[in-house]
Amino acid sequence: MNKPHKGIWVAYILSCFTPFTCLISGVVAIIYAGYRLDKGEDGEVIDSHYYGLIRTFFLNLTYFVVLIITVATSNGVLVGLNDYWYKSSVLDKIAFYIPYVGMLLGLVAIFLWFIRMYEGMTKLRNNQPFKFSKGPNL
Repeated sequence: MNKPHKGIWVAYILSCFTPFTCLISGVVAIIYAGYRLDKGEDGEVIDSHYYGLIRTFFLNLTYFVVLIITVATSNGVLVGLNDYWYKSSVLDKIAFYIPYVGMLLGLVAIFLWFIRMYEGMTKLRNNQPFKFSKGPNL
């Protein structure tokens, strides 16, 4: 890790810890990335990595917010339907398993997050700009 790249490595490490620190380290990483981008002293390759970290953070944040709202709403609707309008063991079982499906989807998203961080670190080590091959171009 050479001196000019030290800040981006710190941002990458903080981004990797994001799923375990309830987004706190990710918020610190994107604030730091925004600060470095605002200074404009790092060059095009490093700036692409800062942009990549910010984009990855917000895409995953949006995904998890939507996932949590979807799981909570669908589970609540099915439990309420089963408790107050239509008693059904099938609805009860579906409502029971919805949080587990949400957890599985969340784990897959965290795994993909780690893959993206690894790809970014590998490109940084090779002094290549960070570019996404998939997803919306924001």
